[in-house]
Amino acid sequence: MQYLDTFFEKLWQQYTAITPQALAIHELLNQHETTLVNDHVAFRTFANSPYSISQLEPELFKLGFKAFDNYQFDKKKLLARSYIHKDSPTKIFLSEILWQELPAGSQIIIRKIIEDNSGDKAFPKKPISLSSGRLWSMPSYVDYLALLKDSEYAAWLSVWGLRANHFTIYVNYLRQYTHLESVIELLQQHQYLLNEEGGVIKGTPQDFLIQASTMADKQLVKFPDGSEQLIASCYYEFAQRFEQPNGDIYQGFVPSSADKIFESTNSNK
Repeated sequence: MQYLDTFFEKLWQQYTAITPQALAIHELLNQHETTLVNDHVAFRTFANSPYSISQLEPELFKLGFKAFDNYQFDKKKLLARSYIHKDSPTKIFLSEILWQELPAGSQIIIRKIIEDNSGDKAFPKKPISLSSGRLWSMPSYVDYLALLKDSEYAAWLSVWGLRANHFTIYVNYLRQYTHLESVIELLQQHQYLLNEEGGVIKGTPQDFLIQASTMADKQLVKFPDGSEQLIASCYYEFAQRFEQPNGDIYQGFVPSSADKIFESTNSNK
């Protein structure tokens, strides 16, 4: 599966370049574990654009992924789709913001972002992939703050673009830290700040999936006005899956839990 290894390695390098905690946590777990497996990698994008789910997923299909399930997050104005691969335990979670449902001011900012890389939405100027990064000009800090007020998701995407928003340790493959609770205890011992929205652990074994995540790192970003601001970058997630009544390990996602995981890039938390 060299082609998959290459795909994930590029995403990992791009992700860890702005998420130093991920490398540190990876090394911390490697001291006790022989194998670290990714449960899923997640991405954010804009609906109704050259960067929508429907425009990005062909790259996944070429890699052998198949669409698995769809999800909706009404409060955050998001749609999402998950993908699985017959030769890999690592899933893909691809979400998009319904930006045309945001207040008018944010719609204007996002429309400018979308058109920045494309005079014609059907023919973008720059190649688009899940690792393209920001394909548009850096928004002004004023625009970033305006988006942040209406949608933290949109503000994050405006700065960081198309890249892995987070990787996820698949707890089921760990041999010493065999339960999510023990992973959390290790992280707390090393002073990592965890997402406490709805509780540190999101979901229950009855949902067949429990999750936890750190709060995002922050990176100094230079905006067009010359100012440098600390902006939330990416975070690390941890997932433990359970056997369903039919004997299969659950492969989907729980929207109520995922909704809280999204808060990991919220700087106000």
